[in-house]
Amino acid sequence: MIVGYDLSEPGGVKHHAQELAQALRLRGDKVCVVGPSSGPVDGHQVVPFKGIWRAVSNGSDNAFGLLVAPWKVWWFFQRHRFDVIHIHEPLLPSLAYWAIWATPGTPHVATFHAFGEGRSGKVRAIARLGSLVLFPLIQGAVAVSSAAAAYAASSWSRPITVVPNGVSTHLFSPTPNNPSKTLRLLFVGRLSDERKGIKYLIDGFRAARERGVSVTLDVVGENRGAAILPVEGVTFHGRLPLDQLIERYRACDVFVAPSTGQESFGIVLLEAMACGKALICSDIDGYRTTAAQEGALLVPPGSADALAFAIEALASDPMSVRRMGEFNRVRALAYDWSRVAGQLREQYLRAIAHPVKVPEQSLLEPDVMGGAPEPSQPAATAL
Repeated sequence: MIVGYDLSEPGGVKHHAQELAQALRLRGDKVCVVGPSSGPVDGHQVVPFKGIWRAVSNGSDNAFGLLVAPWKVWWFFQRHRFDVIHIHEPLLPSLAYWAIWATPGTPHVATFHAFGEGRSGKVRAIARLGSLVLFPLIQGAVAVSSAAAAYAASSWSRPITVVPNGVSTHLFSPTPNNPSKTLRLLFVGRLSDERKGIKYLIDGFRAARERGVSVTLDVVGENRGAAILPVEGVTFHGRLPLDQLIERYRACDVFVAPSTGQESFGIVLLEAMACGKALICSDIDGYRTTAAQEGALLVPPGSADALAFAIEALASDPMSVRRMGEFNRVRALAYDWSRVAGQLREQYLRAIAHPVKVPEQSLLEPDVMGGAPEPSQPAATAL
């Protein structure tokens, strides 16, 4: 399983890949996760490579494996053979490129995660070039939502199967909440990414309190930008380990996702739903895939006033908050990894059954071969 983003930092694609890998292992498969890393990485059967490059892309500050040495990737795949290779974001340079070229005889499946309201001409040109070189070596494609599938269709011309993100409904689960007259809100996301919309939520939160609404807000997520000034009623937690993050989900009444765009699915929505929480989220393509009107108030993106009114509406109707949370918990069960992993495994088996015919010699023959990091256990022949 190839992940192009920095494995040592939190993120939706990395979280998806690690959770999927664990779900497949529970089915009896052997799964090795390969990706770039700028620091130590915890986890079973994870192989990190050095070579991180940081850049702003699609409205987000991303760290990805642009500088990974191709000969190290080639040497790793010469030493370890797999039944199938799953590429997450196949056009993200350059680890995915080296992995695909180094394994021309191995079946490949790609998952498209990204979504954006528009691409620049330069990005479109790069995507077309990458697709011409890489896509003939990929048997099948998956997208995490219809929005992601539409976004990928500009470069991938063959059919795309939509298989959603998953969630561990055992790990992310509801617990009894102590009744409170104060509405408890939660935001989870990287504060330095403007597309996450935290500034609109803070403004809407202030406006609701000025109208007399009894409400608090917990904010979870790292901030690489300017320091955020203290706000009355708001607690900034920074980045939290998984167990503490789950406790924050369980402790809130309503989860708020005010993103302005560039969201293909919204894993944080799914995690909050699995914990039985009501949602307030932006009315954008990616979130409409996950959130249903019975469990969420959808508001125009970039509108602090709309967020304030939604907060006020739910604060005045605790019974609706409870019903929305119960609906979301039931809805989240359909996204449990025990189901989603099986759907993706079918894509692997289909790719294995219909391999691409390519020359026996690898497209990537480096002059200098360096050693790649060893996995914690042998990675041979995997599913």
